[in-house]
Amino acid sequence: MSKQRHYRVEQAESLMQQYLDDLQAIVNIDSGTYTRAGVNRVGAYLQKRFQTCGFSTAIDRQEQYGDHLIATHTGNASNGPRLLLIGHMDTVFSEGEAQKRPFAIKQRNGMRIATGPGVLDMKSGILIGLYGLRLLIEGQQASYRQVTFVCNSDEEVGSPSSKPLIQELAKDADAVLVLEPGRAENTIVSSRKGCGQYRVEVHGLSAHAGVEPQKGRNAILELSYQVQRMQAINGTIPGATLNVGIIRGGERTNVVPDYAYFEMDARVSSMGSIADLEAAIQKAASKTALSGTKIVVSGGFICQPFEGNAANARLVQLAQAAGKELGMDIQDVGSGGASDANTSAAMGIPTLDGLGAGGGLAHNPDEYIELDYLPERIALLAGLIEQIGKHAG
Repeated sequence: MSKQRHYRVEQAESLMQQYLDDLQAIVNIDSGTYTRAGVNRVGAYLQKRFQTCGFSTAIDRQEQYGDHLIATHTGNASNGPRLLLIGHMDTVFSEGEAQKRPFAIKQRNGMRIATGPGVLDMKSGILIGLYGLRLLIEGQQASYRQVTFVCNSDEEVGSPSSKPLIQELAKDADAVLVLEPGRAENTIVSSRKGCGQYRVEVHGLSAHAGVEPQKGRNAILELSYQVQRMQAINGTIPGATLNVGIIRGGERTNVVPDYAYFEMDARVSSMGSIADLEAAIQKAASKTALSGTKIVVSGGFICQPFEGNAANARLVQLAQAAGKELGMDIQDVGSGGASDANTSAAMGIPTLDGLGAGGGLAHNPDEYIELDYLPERIALLAGLIEQIGKHAG
């Protein structure tokens, strides 16, 4: 379908310079998850922007991580839907990164792009949410009862402090929209794998490596067998992946090591795969290659899978309807990565993700967003919220 001009795209285009000024301001603030002061500076900046657009705001104070920002707006429809929007302020980058490579607008392969730490994941997404809502509010088209927008500080480490907050707010929401990056201009994310972390520890027996090595039980050697057994599970369970990513063991070369461990990342696309995967892990760890060694497995799933279902599919249909008005053929895709969408989806709340900017190389120093269709992405979010309002009830 060929694109057609739409008044909402034109409205978004008229706000692009303000959008880019805001984006530059927050990208140039270091806000890695453990840079608490920087995350709070981003939150303070966004708080003022939300207040300017008519939102009431509150700060959820934290000690270990940055504070969470909660912005709320009451719409024009007293019987309309209650919506929860989620975006995270933290990035994966260390302090000093913004000074090394500040926000910049460039040309790449004939496209205008913007670069800088966290520009894609996901500072641009938070602003897409804010500006999409701004279009509706200023146009007197806020056809919802209430929108709550959570900007959390710790998503990149699994949202340990914000997950309870998201769960509490999601309980009262009719739909949850998450503003993680989209994959391309016409895509949204309708499913995500659940994420687990496991540790496999091997206990052996130390001995002098030169004088009497035969009296030892080499934990690293046993670990090597366990690594191969665990890695062999990968690809044997539908929708599940397993990856050994960290290995530690030994302190001196002249000592037979009595302890070693490795850590694994696990992903599943469905709840049913969790039990199958854990059974396979336990089976692999149930026997040792070296007598006298002991294996201990710990860990589990941090977040449940965001699975496709009828309620989520309805949101995809509404996004496609909003896209059609803009001349966009919206396609939904799945992702192997987890996000805060997994939290609300596991609660049974209709959830849609990937509503942020298009671009690439997230978590990479060269991450970027594509600017040429950014107004369409803002207009798409506004249209989706409008569609949800029209079809509520």
